[in-house]
Parts: sequence; C-alpha cells; structure tokens
Amino acid sequence: MAYTTTEKIVGVIKDYQQNLYSSSVGKALEPVDQNLFILLLSAVSSCRKWPTLAQPMEFDKIYHCTNDEERSNTIEWLKQTYDIQDWVSLENACRQHFNIHDEYKHFWAEWNNLANFDELTPHEPSELFKLKRCNTYARNFAPIVGEAGFYAWDCNERIGLCRVAYAAGIITRDEFWYAVLPYAKKASALFNNWVEYGMSYLCGFVYHNYQHRNCTEELSPQFKVGFGIIQFLFDNHWGDKAWFEFSTEYAIQKEEMKHLLIWDGPDLCIATNRITVDRFPVGYMYREVPDTNFNDSGWRFYQGGEDDEYAFDLNNSGMHSLNDICNYDPAILPYLNMPVGTGLVRTKNNTFVVVEQ
Repeated sequence: MAYTTTEKIVGVIKDYQQNLYSSSVGKALEPVDQNLFILLLSAVSSCRKWPTLAQPMEFDKIYHCTNDEERSNTIEWLKQTYDIQDWVSLENACRQHFNIHDEYKHFWAEWNNLANFDELTPHEPSELFKLKRCNTYARNFAPIVGEAGFYAWDCNERIGLCRVAYAAGIITRDEFWYAVLPYAKKASALFNNWVEYGMSYLCGFVYHNYQHRNCTEELSPQFKVGFGIIQFLFDNHWGDKAWFEFSTEYAIQKEEMKHLLIWDGPDLCIATNRITVDRFPVGYMYREVPDTNFNDSGWRFYQGGEDDEYAFDLNNSGMHSLNDICNYDPAILPYLNMPVGTGLVRTKNNTFVVVEQ
C-alpha cells in the first residue's frame, strides 16, 4: 500500500486506533512494574539498530556494551553526534534534539486562541515560514492525539538515547533511572493506555519526518516502516500490558520522620516531588529571601534535573519542614545555616559546594 498523501496516512492511523480499541474490549491486561514500564516506553528504540551497538537493545532490560571496542565506539559516536560526555550533557541533548512536542504545544495554544502564534516563533522569515507550514501540517493529527500531542515520540527518543549512554558506561545505573523517570512520569500523566501512547508516537514520527524533510509530504517509505514497528509492538509487547500510574504519595510518612535537626527560627522550605515522592537525593539547594507570607526559611531543594516546565508547575513541589527534608537527605544538614543568597550543588562524594547565583 502506498501512503502517498497525508489524508491517507491520517486515515490509516485512525482505522488502526479504532481496531486496537475494539480488540482490547474485555481483554485482561498484565500489570507492569515501574522499570518495565519505562523500558516499554522506549520500545521503538529497542527495535532500532543503533550505529555502534552489536545488536538491538532488549525490550525488558537495559543493554550493556559487549566489549571494549563496542563501548569506545559508542562513546565516540555519542560525543560526535550529540556532544554527550556525561549525565548533564545527556540531559541537554535529550531536550535539544527531541522536542517536537514543545512545538505542538505552541500550535495547540494558537489553535485554541490561548496564545499569539507569531509571539511564540522566531522572527527570521524563513524559519517562521517553515514553522507556519509545520503548524498547518500538525493540525491534521490533532483529532487523533489531542492535547497530549507528540510527546510519545520525544519520550521514546529521550529514553532510548539514555539507554545507549548507559550501555557505553557514560552514566551509571542509578543515573539512568534518575534521568529517565521524569519522561516516564510525564507520559504516565498525559496518556491513559498504550493505544494513546502508540498513536502519539506514530503521529509524532510522521510529523518529525515531515519537519526534517523540508516539509515534504511524500512520506510513504518512512510511514510504512514506522507503522510496521508500531504494529509489531502492539502484537508482541504493548497489546497485553496495563498502563502504569505513578504514586503521588510522599515516600516517607509523617509517623516515620525522625527528629534530626535543631533549628531556631522559621523552618518551612520548598522541595520538588523528585525528592519527596520519587526519593531522589538533593542535587541543588539555594536559600532565597524568605517569603513573609508563611514561616519560610528561604531554602529551596531540587534533585537537579528538573527543567523549567517541571519547576514552574506548582503541582510538582510542596512545602515541608526542614527536618522532613533532612529525613529524605541527611547530607544537607551541615549547610542549612548558610546565609540568604547561598546556592550549593552536590558533588560525587555526597558533599555540597557553593556555586555562584
């Protein structure tokens, strides 16, 4: 079958979506744990033959390079292709190269009269012209993906790249799970099942190819490959799996808190859920001028990998006592008397050093 027009591609995706929903009625689904859920989110990347890996990555476990040559070639490829050398540069590469959902969100806001499109786009005429064409093209898929947009494509690519970085030893196992968890939690919140996720990936895949082929709509070969992979995944991996929902409860309950801190003065602080729900250690802390509207110490605590979108969403942070945050991470204790204006970042030996604001 030749998928020669966008109209045909949209029709094929809609028909497949309906077939998946029809076949899932009354079907018993197998629960998955958090780690397997994260790996399945990157299942498309598991099908891919990466340039330097000896074989495709497995679906249910993270891959290790099989020998020193494979490892060194992968390290060099990641550096040359994405400028990845460590955890920080890996996260930067994920956000820089896989962000078509951000474009879709801008388009969605304009379609729904929530923002002025011209204010959200570059002012360089050729870039603006291309982006307006992309805006028009993306709207073809809005009835399928809705506000969740193309995030599944970004999510798969980001987790897949993190898996390759782990395979090469650029990040540790703990750093891998730290790096990918925000992507998985966002996917869990945006979608309700694997059908929604799979259609978001497929529509994002088509849009990405359109965008990178200079807005050319002849996508028949590319769509045939992408559609075949999605069919394979539903037949063999996604189709019988339940969707995973993350807990929003604090990792340490009030009755479990120990008295660790002797403190005189306002003792409230703000910490992100990466610390209090996901149980990551504090990676960055700073003390700002206390808010006089509550019993504020001025301290703010972050895991360190939160992007602006995450940090500015009030649902992702909470107000806590300093003693509570010390229970989550006692390593912060020696630094809490430092003055307003102090920012500290965690080192590899679990101490903190002052950084300029």
